[in-house]
Amino acid sequence: MIKDSECGDIGVIKAFDKKVFMGLVDVLGHGKKAHEIAITCKEYLDENHQKDIIKIMRGLHEEIRGSRGAVVGLCLLDLQLMELRYVGVGNITARVFGPDTMRFISLPGVVGYVLPTLKAMERPFSRADVVVLYTDGVKEHFELGDYPEILTDDAKTMAKKIIHMFGKKSDDAACMAVRYR
Repeated sequence: MIKDSECGDIGVIKAFDKKVFMGLVDVLGHGKKAHEIAITCKEYLDENHQKDIIKIMRGLHEEIRGSRGAVVGLCLLDLQLMELRYVGVGNITARVFGPDTMRFISLPGVVGYVLPTLKAMERPFSRADVVVLYTDGVKEHFELGDYPEILTDDAKTMAKKIIHMFGKKSDDAACMAVRYR
């Protein structure tokens, strides 16, 4: 769910081979130019979502090199192995809500400008887990007690409510959520 359609926030969710890829991009700045770069990022993620997430991040870095850059979070849920992998650069927030709630750490940097040494974080994934990625247009720190229905709402409702309840009035906001079925 994205709060403003002419912004630099964009997301991709793709299911393939018992896996789910999630990619969330927040291009630096606002407006039409940011939106154009976001579309380039979306096209790249659409075409490359089946690759390893580290290779995707490096490839996206090369794809938008020389632009204003972006912060990016990439997540892969392997539903056969019940494993979750995440790599992020910049201030994208990635969280898992469920029996073992956790927050992934994104690395400092800007995709397309300064890419750090990448390392994916991994953790087991359970059927009770909900995975949420959001941009800096959403308040970073909210807890399960602030929105307990996150454990029962469907993914689309979750994304909408997170933006409505925790979105900042002064920034673009995007949120994506996945619940195992």
